[in-house]
Amino acid sequence: VLAASLAAGARWQHKAVETAVALHETTRGSLEDKELLVQEMRHRIKNSISRMMAIARQTASSSDTLDDFSKSFSARMNAMANAQDLLARSHWGRADLADLLKTELGQVFGDQSEQSHVDGPKINLNERATQALGLVFHELATNALKYSGVADGRAALDVNWRYEGKGAKRALVLVWSELGNVVETEPEGKGFGTRLVEASVRGELGGSIERDFGANGMTVTFTIPAKSIN
Repeated sequence: VLAASLAAGARWQHKAVETAVALHETTRGSLEDKELLVQEMRHRIKNSISRMMAIARQTASSSDTLDDFSKSFSARMNAMANAQDLLARSHWGRADLADLLKTELGQVFGDQSEQSHVDGPKINLNERATQALGLVFHELATNALKYSGVADGRAALDVNWRYEGKGAKRALVLVWSELGNVVETEPEGKGFGTRLVEASVRGELGGSIERDFGANGMTVTFTIPAKSIN
């Protein structure tokens, strides 16, 4: 009986040690995961603050009054918030391109955004592409609201996208067309909105931009490497 009790006690102690070791390893792994998460959050917050500060400085330099600055800056912050909300809904930190576009059109045009034609395959954007394209869509929509006549029906907005190429040359091609917004020549000066679009597409995503001012209206074509958005 004593031998059996000692054996049982030994087995229990051995099991307890194994459990303690396993718990320690799990706890250590959990702490390491939490530390990685905290570091990632710090990195993202730092990037977001840097982006906001840059937008604030540039918006201020291109605004004539404090009211102009407040409206433009708030709208751009809302665009960033919309993109972040879409990312937060996904455990994988990704956002659907169509959802992102429709969200920004809805913010700028309100109910009139339903008159816009949006078409393309389902594309899940990574975090950087979501933030960058969110600002791009906001700037394009804001410009269309102010100058193109889309808001009052004098021009129609059509946005479509597709993938072209294969392998390393595979790229997203997105075409933003304001049909009826006839501009005879490309404007000489570039406002902050235009510079922000170029910095987002060319600088952050390594893409290219082509603008066409034809008889049927203005068209902007973005070509972005697939590796920059996936």
